[in-house]
Amino acid sequence: MNDIMRIIVKMITAVTRTALKFPAHRKLSHLRNPNPADAAKLANAIQDTLNNDLSPEEKQWIDKIGQLKKALGHSAVQISIRDYGTGGRHDKRTAGEMENGVLITKKVRQVCHENQPYFWSLLLFKIIREFKPSIGIELGTSLGISGAYQASAQKLNKKGRFITLEGAESLASIARRNFQSLALDNAHVVTGRFQDTLPGVLKEQGPIDYAFIDGHHDEGATTAYFEQMLPHLSKKSVVILDDISWTAGMRRAWKKIKENERVKIALDLKMIGICVLDETVEEKYEFRIPLV
Repeated sequence: MNDIMRIIVKMITAVTRTALKFPAHRKLSHLRNPNPADAAKLANAIQDTLNNDLSPEEKQWIDKIGQLKKALGHSAVQISIRDYGTGGRHDKRTAGEMENGVLITKKVRQVCHENQPYFWSLLLFKIIREFKPSIGIELGTSLGISGAYQASAQKLNKKGRFITLEGAESLASIARRNFQSLALDNAHVVTGRFQDTLPGVLKEQGPIDYAFIDGHHDEGATTAYFEQMLPHLSKKSVVILDDISWTAGMRRAWKKIKENERVKIALDLKMIGICVLDETVEEKYEFRIPLV
């Protein structure tokens, strides 16, 4: 995609999101009274994200991360990546290919452009600001940009440790350097296939207050990771799933996960799904606010 096309895409996205703001703001009222306090926290995070509402301290972090992302977005450095995920939307990778990984070559700027857009990264940041998790984990580090948003939110909260899992050593190395350059000493990268590294992380770091499941957009894998996390999640925790509308399989995975009896609040934003697990809440609440 050339620079002109990127500008056009950004303009279309901005116009679309502006059009969505108004109905979204109206629907946010449903997340507040008389629902649980955790639903109101989600409403606050979404509203702040829609308005790009940042405190001076938050803006300092967001600007630093933005400068880093801009530099990565211009990097022509070529890296080899062993990808254990599903690949692109139209790729038909076999179970064996996902098991062993597919070796691909990309420029850093290509990987950067595939990362979470600013809007969704900011939403993750705001959710952590609201819920203040002590232990957060992420599946799918990539260059560490979304991880930087999440770990910096913990820094501002003055509490929290962030562990992010990445299958490709080449990406993990870049992410570590990026965290170091941002002085995010609370962020730690674990390298290896999720099925190999996740059990150890859960055992060592639990109970987990916050999890962002990304990096492997496969129905079976997504539900398996969630179920693997369940015994290690704290009594009150937040689990966020990326790309729940990526495929029909991911929609099925989202449906199965949100119906779990421990999930008390399920929020479908079309692009991502947010689950709040809270043993003190008896009723179950489901909301849908499409933001794409």
